[in-house]
Amino acid sequence: MPSAGRRAGAEEDAVGLEGAPTDLVGVPMGVLIGGSPGLAEGVGPGGRAPDRRVSAQLLRFGSGTCQVVLPEWRSAIAVSVPTEQLQRSTGLSPEELRSALLSVVINPEAVHDRELGMRDWQAELPTTRGRRRGRRPVR
Repeated sequence: MPSAGRRAGAEEDAVGLEGAPTDLVGVPMGVLIGGSPGLAEGVGPGGRAPDRRVSAQLLRFGSGTCQVVLPEWRSAIAVSVPTEQLQRSTGLSPEELRSALLSVVINPEAVHDRELGMRDWQAELPTTRGRRRGRRPVR
């Protein structure tokens, strides 16, 4: 049960500029910087965008955990994924996994990596015919 002092504090929080009362109903709370306070297009059930398949770039391969980057979600954040889960989901060996083009289904509105709900990992091995394409190694 809230104390009288706490109740008074909540009432003070509801006062706007020049002491005018503010209606807090409908005010969006916790809007991300750069995020949209309105609903996004293509909103799915429950008021959120439908899950989407995105590319995943393997940053570090480890015996227990891999680090992947999901550029379409947050290009500057590496997400930890159990190596065993990647191998089991894709059916690839460690050597094949290191060079595979990965994709995964995620919740694109996730704020934290725990909310991504990563599932349905898929891997495509690059073709080895002909000349190897891609960027030259950095010297």
